[in-house]
Amino acid sequence: METSYKKLLALFTVCIIASCGFHLRGMTNVSFKKISLEGQKISLMEDLRKILIDNKVEIVTNKENPELTIEFISENSEKRILSLSGQGTVKEYEIFYRIRYRTKMLKNEKWSDEYIIETRRDFSYSDSNLIGKQIEEQRLNDAMRNEAIANLFNQIQAVNK
Repeated sequence: METSYKKLLALFTVCIIASCGFHLRGMTNVSFKKISLEGQKISLMEDLRKILIDNKVEIVTNKENPELTIEFISENSEKRILSLSGQGTVKEYEIFYRIRYRTKMLKNEKWSDEYIIETRRDFSYSDSNLIGKQIEEQRLNDAMRNEAIANLFNQIQAVNK
């Protein structure tokens, strides 16, 4: 009897999951099959390359006539003091991550205007928890970089042929 209840419960669970519309995301349709990544070597370039390859986009050199060329101009990380305590010690920081790039399609001879993707985060700071705050700052930097990659990928998808 107990095994039939387990089977019934398992079947019920599968039916609930199937009926809620859950499914894996899968690949995204990118309108370009060949893309060239040029310019400065920036830290997110390798992650972007992997995402494009996973979505069946071939990364080629500029000599191989890519449908879209992305030229990275710069990458900047910045950290500013956001607020001070009454004793004059840093209480909060604001960190920025910014990339600048431009694009050119195969049919166009001119480069697009320069695009800027910028992400920012605030985080509190404490000298008493120095190691923890350093780890938090690194994780925030990684999250901002991943957000910039996602934004760049979305903008690549939005470029019209």
